[in-house]
This record gives sequence, C-alpha cells and structure tokens, in this order.
Amino acid sequence: MNTPKIAIVVHCFYVEQLEAIIGFLENIPHESDLYVSSVAEISLAVRALLEKAFPKKKTAFRTVQNRGFDIASFVCEFRDVYPAYDLVLKIHTKKSSQTSWLKEWGSYLLENVAGTPATVSLILKMFAEDKALGLVYPEIIPPLKQVLMKDPWQENWGICQKLASQLGILIRKEMSLDFPAGSMFWFRPKALELLFKLGLMPDDFPGGSSIRRNGTLAHAVERMLVLIVGKAGFSSHAVCFEPYKIVRDMSFSGRLKNRASCEWRRFLDFLGNHL
Repeated sequence: MNTPKIAIVVHCFYVEQLEAIIGFLENIPHESDLYVSSVAEISLAVRALLEKAFPKKKTAFRTVQNRGFDIASFVCEFRDVYPAYDLVLKIHTKKSSQTSWLKEWGSYLLENVAGTPATVSLILKMFAEDKALGLVYPEIIPPLKQVLMKDPWQENWGICQKLASQLGILIRKEMSLDFPAGSMFWFRPKALELLFKLGLMPDDFPGGSSIRRNGTLAHAVERMLVLIVGKAGFSSHAVCFEPYKIVRDMSFSGRLKNRASCEWRRFLDFLGNHL
C-alpha cells in the first residue's frame, strides 16, 4: 500500500482542549502536514503548544475571525492547500455543554477518526482499497440520531435549500439524511472540490461561537457533505470503532444544572432566531 500524502486541518477555539488533540494526532502513523486555525486571543498559546509537541512537523498557522464555528476556516482558509494532498483529516476542539448527554461527543468523534494508530491505519486502508471512497466519518451518536430521525433538517431547511441550489444538488424535505454530525472526518480533496469551488468567504458565515445552534451556513455545509461527495461521484462511509458513552450526572445539582443550561440555550436560540 502506497503511503498517501496527508494533511491534518485543526480549528482550535478552546485552547484547554489542545493537549488532548495533540494526543490524538500522535496516533497518525504516517508523516503528515498540519494546518491550524485559531482566533487571535489564543493564537500564540496554540502555536507554542503545537510547535513544542511537533517541532519537526511542517505546520502552518492562520488567525481567523470567530465566524462559522470550525466550518468557515475549513472551507475558506485552507481550501488552497487541499489539492496537494491525497487525504485530509479535519478535526477541531469541541465542547457541547448545553446538555449533559453531549458532553462526551467531542471525545467520541476524535476516538473514531484518530483514537489509536490501528484506527487510523484501518481508515487509510479503506481509502487505499476503494478509490471511489471520498468521505469517512463517525456514525451519528444514538441520542442525536433519535432527534434527527424526527426532524433531519431541524431549523436548517431554508439555508440548506439555498446551498443545495448553489451546488446543483436536489434535496427534498422528506428525504433521510446522514452526515458527519460534529464535523470531524477524513476526506479526499476531489470529493469535496465542488464545495471549495463555491468560493465562500468568512463574511458569508455569521459571527459568534454559540448564539445559534442551528440555521446557519455552517450547519448547512455540515448537512450537505455526504450529498456533495455523492454529486462528485464518490461514496461515503460512517464508522464506529468506539461506541458513544453517555455520561450523566444524576445528582440533584447535576440535573438542576443541566436543566438550567438547556433553558438558557433555548433562550439564546430564541434571540438568535429573532434578532
């Protein structure tokens, strides 16, 4: 099996999670180049940590606006480098503290794209053996899958329609939908070339990190990824090497905190949708 040329694209918003990210990156058994985006407030700390961890690795750092979560930098900042690589791994620091059953989501995603050297080797083997494979991503976690079965588009239908029209993809509201929920995945650059050729810019994405949990261009891009890959003539494959473990704090204070967090999130969603 020929060794593919690999790029790793990391968006860092929570610098306190970077040590964990570094641990997962050490599981990639092949030489790879690293591309890192972060907001200005933490850019120096991010650079220092990664240069210490990987002093010999080719690494490029870019400071980005706080727009479009991790998706904007993935689409806008690094699309110029993807054609030089056979495969790209996209990961990011992720917190989902708005409800207790999502707290381990980020760890689950990282475990299933780079949890061990064996996991990475198996994914690379999948791409090597199937030249039509364009995207490999973790299965949607069971609690979220239940939500999406009832309403796969949630508040994203309108923005997804607009994006689909730009991409020349026909979507129907009643169609079933699978996608890399949480936006961590491996891909062939050719498989997502259609997305990158749209020429989206950071200003196309709304600012802020958490005011709206749905209904933005970033959420539309995430939901359209499998469809974009299919439009390009490639296939997608969901994997689950390490099952999702729900960690619940069932104490009175834990349940109260979770309830307060959920109610506060609903209030922020209301503001985001009505201001």
